[in-house]
Amino acid sequence: MTIHSRQGRMRGRRRSQDGGLLVLILALVLAVVIGSSFRTAGGRSTPVVLCYLDASTRELVSNPVVAKLPTRRVEQVAGIIDLLRTPPAGQGLATAVPAGFTAHRATLLPGGILDVVLGVARDQPPMGFAEENALYWQLVNSMLSLPSVLSIELSVDGRPAGTFLSFVKTQRELGANEAMLDKGQPVDLYFVGGDGRYVVERRTLPTGLTRSQLALQATRALMEGPTHPSLVSPLPGTDVLRGVTVSGRTASVDFEESVLKLSMGAQEEEQVKNSLVLTLTRLTGVSRVRLLVGGNNVESLFGHVDTVDPLFRLDGRLEEGTALAVYSLTEVDGDQLPVLTVYQQKKALMGRSVMISKSIAQMGNPPKGDASLVPPGTRVTSMVLEANTGMLRLSLAMTPLPKDQAAEALMVEQLRLSLTELPSVTSLQVGVNGSVAFLPGGYYIGKPFSR
Repeated sequence: MTIHSRQGRMRGRRRSQDGGLLVLILALVLAVVIGSSFRTAGGRSTPVVLCYLDASTRELVSNPVVAKLPTRRVEQVAGIIDLLRTPPAGQGLATAVPAGFTAHRATLLPGGILDVVLGVARDQPPMGFAEENALYWQLVNSMLSLPSVLSIELSVDGRPAGTFLSFVKTQRELGANEAMLDKGQPVDLYFVGGDGRYVVERRTLPTGLTRSQLALQATRALMEGPTHPSLVSPLPGTDVLRGVTVSGRTASVDFEESVLKLSMGAQEEEQVKNSLVLTLTRLTGVSRVRLLVGGNNVESLFGHVDTVDPLFRLDGRLEEGTALAVYSLTEVDGDQLPVLTVYQQKKALMGRSVMISKSIAQMGNPPKGDASLVPPGTRVTSMVLEANTGMLRLSLAMTPLPKDQAAEALMVEQLRLSLTELPSVTSLQVGVNGSVAFLPGGYYIGKPFSR
């Protein structure tokens, strides 16, 4: 009887366990179905601003939409995360939101404070600071657009108080991070200074342009001339420009036939060629420029410029290692602007690390009359070039540092322009004296700086 009774109890317990497991499985399936279909199963049409990442610059891009969201706050937050996880196709957008990132709790407190507790998958691989920072602001900026939300506090279950995942410090965020929002497509225009060197003016063009449209707008801006009166554009006016197209890695600039009647000296012709090629080969994916007249190839242009073959940046000497292109700062109409100096090498430089070290050393020793915010003795403490993306991750040790935020921005411009001249380097992620987020004056360096 004792054995029979024990077996009976064991069989009853086993049935109870089996039933509990079945209930748990059904509950999980129901949760997945509800979580994945909340957008189509009802909810209110809610205007929100979703923030994705520009796939090339990693800046935040605002994308206003009307989404069907539930009324419960935690489900609204889950819906935002779900939408952010998959960027719209065909718009050059990316996301930092990983799979397995979920909303555990969300409460709207008095004063419009949205308190959100998030969960992360156990097998989530570690993120670097830049990626974690992008994820944090993607979530903050997007959730601030929810109805009645005036500020937001994010935390992650299992993480120390005040820390998001590993690096980013959290606080009550009262507004979107405007510094990370995409303000447009920046381009570098090369004009001629009084000493004949090429000075860079940074302009911003509208976002959403195709590669050909961007190249056309950059060429037009170059032909229209500089904003600084002491600089000149050697190119003729826009009336001789038929169009610009980009195919593969080649930008084709098509001129009207009237351009053949223009007469220039040899130096001016060289400046026309260099100004145009330097500007267009700064655009993403463009490595050579072809000059056309009336849609056709011509043997020469402006008298002496050989146009039979495509034109390469500095005639291909950078790829050969026989030249270094380094930027210092020159005063133009009261402003400090980057100016290009090309240093010929007696022997071809072998190896990327040698090129990087020599470029930084040269920045610390600018030409007479120029300035530099990269001090002499600046050391490279680590460097990694990602072969698949062309991003150079660089850590520097330097002293003294620039005195204010504007000077810090100019220093980073010197580094960006000089180091993205190196073969295969398309963007720069820089850390200075151990900092990977903000320089002492407040300039933000926690994002890649594109070529």
